[in-house]
Amino acid sequence: MDTLVIDTLQRLFRAWKNRLHTHYKKFPIDQERLDNRQIDVTPEDWNCLVEHYSSDTFKVVSERNKRKREKQVIRHTYGPRSFAEVEELTRDPATGKMATPDAVWDIQHTHKTNWGRIWLDPKSKEIHGRLQKLVFQQKDNPHPLTGDEILEYVLGEKSGYVRGKGYEKKPITKRARQQIDVEASVSSAIEVIRDQIIQTYLHFLHYL
Repeated sequence: MDTLVIDTLQRLFRAWKNRLHTHYKKFPIDQERLDNRQIDVTPEDWNCLVEHYSSDTFKVVSERNKRKREKQVIRHTYGPRSFAEVEELTRDPATGKMATPDAVWDIQHTHKTNWGRIWLDPKSKEIHGRLQKLVFQQKDNPHPLTGDEILEYVLGEKSGYVRGKGYEKKPITKRARQQIDVEASVSSAIEVIRDQIIQTYLHFLHYL
């Protein structure tokens, strides 16, 4: 729980800093920035922040981080909101149920246009396909995996927490992962056999 609290506070602090930096960049010179302090920041703190944002050290770090963001393979449209937060927004107030992982991923990693929703990057689209396939496999499973287990299987775990879900979610067990692998193998085998049957049938029809 302590780790979760710290992780949440750090994320909120980063979001707060980003908001202030965005406000700072609206003005061309420091004097205008100082004259347009946001109301939730004290004059002393704002002076320090303006000085910090104007320093050469910050500009170097900011430029480096900008280049890193441009190289990101996976992008999403919800800013600092995590997968878990976007997932919570889909909760049905009547049933308490949330959208499936593939549906949440779709919301978080697509952009609405006049021609429909488009993926922000190829990797996000590829991950969505894997999530969607695993969600579909659970329909006939007497012991279906939870949404968290599906997400963790596809995205993996990092430093003891499920990617996108935070420290409060336990990574799936080795047994559960083996179950997924077996089900995936069976599903693939069924697809191969079905294709073989279809090809055999078509071959038979050819000689009728």
